[in-house]
Amino acid sequence: MRGVSALAVLGLLAVSCSAPSADTTSTSRPADSTTTSTTPVATTTSQAASTTTISLTPLFTGDLPAGPCVIDEVPDDGEPTVLVGDRLYGLGADLATPRCLLEGITSTDIEWGPLADRVRVGGSIYGDFATRTFDETAQFEWTAPTGSRLVVVSGDGVVKVPLDGAVPENIRFLEETEEIAYHPAGTHLLAVGTDAFGQYGLWFASNDGVNYVLMAFDEDAVVSDAAWSWLNEPMFVAGHGDGTWHVHRVELVEGNFEGPIVVESDQPIDMLMPSPYDPVMHGYRADGERGVSCVAGSTAMVRGVDLPEPLASYTSRPIGWLSTERLLVLAYPDGCESLGDLWVFSAGLCPGSTYGAKLVMREVDGAAARQAVPPAPRAPDFTGVIEPAPA
Repeated sequence: MRGVSALAVLGLLAVSCSAPSADTTSTSRPADSTTTSTTPVATTTSQAASTTTISLTPLFTGDLPAGPCVIDEVPDDGEPTVLVGDRLYGLGADLATPRCLLEGITSTDIEWGPLADRVRVGGSIYGDFATRTFDETAQFEWTAPTGSRLVVVSGDGVVKVPLDGAVPENIRFLEETEEIAYHPAGTHLLAVGTDAFGQYGLWFASNDGVNYVLMAFDEDAVVSDAAWSWLNEPMFVAGHGDGTWHVHRVELVEGNFEGPIVVESDQPIDMLMPSPYDPVMHGYRADGERGVSCVAGSTAMVRGVDLPEPLASYTSRPIGWLSTERLLVLAYPDGCESLGDLWVFSAGLCPGSTYGAKLVMREVDGAAARQAVPPAPRAPDFTGVIEPAPA
């Protein structure tokens, strides 16, 4: 366990133990990355009163189809999607129905929209409309709840672009904007940046960029990875001048913003990913570098807890959530210069649940979770004078 706030983790476990348990099986790659055995070897152990099962066989070992490549309907239970060469494949919810979804891909930066019917690959957006292409150096955010538009943050501009070709809308309200996080209900957004008076921090605003207020700031902290939990609460990462990193969860209380630190670490934290399928589950990367997809020695983590061995020993990063507390993780056991192995982590940490990792598929160029998100939490409805919280 790396730099964990014990009280925060125990509190989160108590809340989430009322949530549905994860899958009933899990698998793991052997620690020796050169092992080629296909003989299943299984063991059963116990961790935090949860069941852990380990197997050597990847879940998907079949052939990928040649085509045609079409973005079809997303399976009800979602699916892992993998990039192999220049083609993006869906493996099916049961990993038994591989299809080619898209070809000619030149980027490993892949993100599905909220309804999983459209996908962003680098700066290009594909779906049931003419392909749209943007500057790949921009920061992108799908609008919610349908992903009918894309928020593009580039330089000093923040533009909401309809994907059907309608006129874009300028929603810039800060002098400098670093990132945007759309509320799942589509009514509000979070922004990290600096206003016209030089005030830097995390800002809260309506989805058209008006009625904005400062939510959190600290003169000695760098704020990043703004996101919304499915408890209707903002989350963000703060990197402090003393070398500590915190994941904050902000409770929207009438009259002010306040809330706990849910993770403490002495290593950089980025890629914060709250789960839309569990109110308090969230994944992130420890010891990484913002803007760099693979950093040697960095590891994916969940709620301040290391993933199980041997996955915890590999360079890895979180990819995205599927339902029933399953986090997709891309691991590089042979280093960042090699192809990655796709894993799925079952995050159940409660009595009777399954804690463990399944090796889904070896040697992929990239991956993304594809699943339509559940109904959004209610929109924030508080009013009054706001006093920002420290970051």
